[in-house]
Amino acid sequence: MSRWNACRSAALILAVAVLAGCARSAPESPVPAPATPAGTADTVVTVTVSVGGADGRIAVTVTNGSQMPVYADDLRTNCSPVLLERRAGDTWTAYDNCGVERAGSVVTWAPGERREFRLDPAGGDGVVPPAPAGVYRVTLGFRRSPAPEGTVAERVHSAPFRIG
Repeated sequence: MSRWNACRSAALILAVAVLAGCARSAPESPVPAPATPAGTADTVVTVTVSVGGADGRIAVTVTNGSQMPVYADDLRTNCSPVLLERRAGDTWTAYDNCGVERAGSVVTWAPGERREFRLDPAGGDGVVPPAPAGVYRVTLGFRRSPAPEGTVAERVHSAPFRIG
């Protein structure tokens, strides 16, 4: 096998592995969607969402209520560490719209730290189409160790909410 074919085969295997790792869905039972939700899926890390601000964006607050740091990778929805997910039947499907070609980074929340993010479901960058009307939630995948990058040991979700 030539060196070119070996490199091409390795690149194909790597691409398949990366794409397989991007699939995100978890079955959930239908839940009524409050207009201004706040949810906690874990007593340590919380995700709070506010919908319908003046700019039409979703305000997300992630709080680390633990005594140790938590870590998450960015490059999720709007290139933040949080992921917007849409409910389709009994499944949550990721709206992972970070199309920036840059290396991801690790975001760290110190004990007690709170960070705010704004998500634009209207696709304001002109590259990503607007999120269709439906029921959504915000998910944060995190770990309690800074390495290895790309692993998600725990997930926390906001309460479901409606867009559109």
